[in-house]
Amino acid sequence: LDEPTNHLDVASKESLHDAIKNYPGNILLVCHEPEFYKDLVDRVINVEDFRL
Repeated sequence: LDEPTNHLDVASKESLHDAIKNYPGNILLVCHEPEFYKDLVDRVINVEDFRL
């Protein structure tokens, strides 16, 4: 998911957060909002200057 929280209101962000949290599979998430993803992920990969 690439920036899934763009253009979402608070209620929609909460619904999306719950859906991702309850999803049984794997997800690749690109997001600039740590408060959104901090309890959803096992690993964070930072890309800086186009390098991993």
